[in-house]
Order: sequence, then structure tokens, then C-alpha cells
Amino acid sequence: GGLIVFAFIFAINSSVHSYLIVLYSGKDKAAMDLGFYYMANAMGRLVGTILSGAIYQATEEYFGLSVCLWTASGFMVLAGIVAWWLEPEPILPK
Repeated sequence: GGLIVFAFIFAINSSVHSYLIVLYSGKDKAAMDLGFYYMANAMGRLVGTILSGAIYQATEEYFGLSVCLWTASGFMVLAGIVAWWLEPEPILPK
């Protein structure tokens, strides 16, 4: 049950991200911006996987999974701070 709910939310979130990238990009470079988004997403997943594995191996004896979760929380806060500077409304071509 929980996995189906997660999959549904993940699918909706993914499509909203793609829509927002297309909306924020210029009409003539939407494909390039969407490609950059997917490249950055893949790089983030790779770095996150490697970093979480390294952090867990280095700290699991004393802290277990909690350090990974705190590190992920820190990156979420950092992403929120960066997103704060995004334009509140997309700049649409006239």
C-alpha cells in the first residue's frame, strides 16, 4: 500500500518538475533546459548515492542511519535556500 502511494506521489512530482522546467525556459531552448535538468538530476542521484554510502560507512558504528538523514536534511535546506532566489513567476516570451 505504502509503495503505491509513494510511486503515485513520485510520478506526480516528476511531471510537475518537467512542466516547471519547460515553463521557466525560453521557447527556443526548452529542450536544452529540460536536458540540463535531467542531467543535473542524474548527477545529484549519483553524488547522493556515493555520499550517503560513504557517510553511512564512516558513521554507522556510532550513529547508524541518523547521520545520513541529517545530511539529507541539510541538503534539502540548502536546496530551499537556492530556490528562494528563483523568479516568483516564469518569464514568458512576449
